Amino acid sequence: MLERLRKPEYTGENRCWPCTALNTLLLLLACAGVTVLPIKRTRRLAAASSLGFAGGTAIALRGYFIPGTPRIAPRLRDSLLPDSVRPKRQPTETGSLASDSDGVSGEHAVEALLDAGVIHTVGETLHLDEPFRAEWRTEIERVRDGNLGKAVRKIAPDAADVELVEDGDWVVISAGGPESEQWLPRPVAIAEVAGVRVLVEYGIERDVRTQSASALRAFLHDCPDCDEPLEETTASRCCGSGTSPLSPPDEVLSCPACRQYVFTF
Repeated sequence: MLERLRKPEYTGENRCWPCTALNTLLLLLACAGVTVLPIKRTRRLAAASSLGFAGGTAIALRGYFIPGTPRIAPRLRDSLLPDSVRPKRQPTETGSLASDSDGVSGEHAVEALLDAGVIHTVGETLHLDEPFRAEWRTEIERVRDGNLGKAVRKIAPDAADVELVEDGDWVVISAGGPESEQWLPRPVAIAEVAGVRVLVEYGIERDVRTQSASALRAFLHDCPDCDEPLEETTASRCCGSGTSPLSPPDEVLSCPACRQYVFTF
């Protein structure tokens, strides 16, 4: 039962401590508010104790008890901070068209790319085939100038719902509920759709294309959306404070203009 309630993406090494502290503070204030309600003292104490237990358990197992904290916290931070000190806005997890692929591992995708000549090895380093890069870049330009939502729908699972939100900065793919949502930054969606299209010409099997296109983002030099050179940097999670003290932040490819992560190593 407890395992079903846990959300490892927001606990343990992935816990955002400022969000944990904020949720704990609000929980204490809520409990204090219950104790002054105009009802019998025994009922007030029982209600406050129940709320404290439920909220504390949620924070321990899920990282938060206020619904939507991982999505609300970055927006709240952005609304409170001036542009000059505002960190790059990021989702807690960057989605991918490959996230729901069944039975296709990243290793399998890389092997398929090697066999097709899309990537090749030089010593212990992988390199992207330059003719493929040129074709990919041409297709990237076509995708970003077209209807991105329609392009994603053609590649997403048949039952998935695709929506562009926040002025088109994000592509949200859902299989029927918030827990199934994948939030793709616009540059990621453009790169992967274009990659899938080009991989067809290289004979990559249909069920491997999305995983392969996802892996290819590691070889991008410029942002698929704005052509700004990408930077290798480290990720900040949730409200921008970094990961927990127990683990270093992820290394990422980031667009400084779009303020989006394009690939997490």
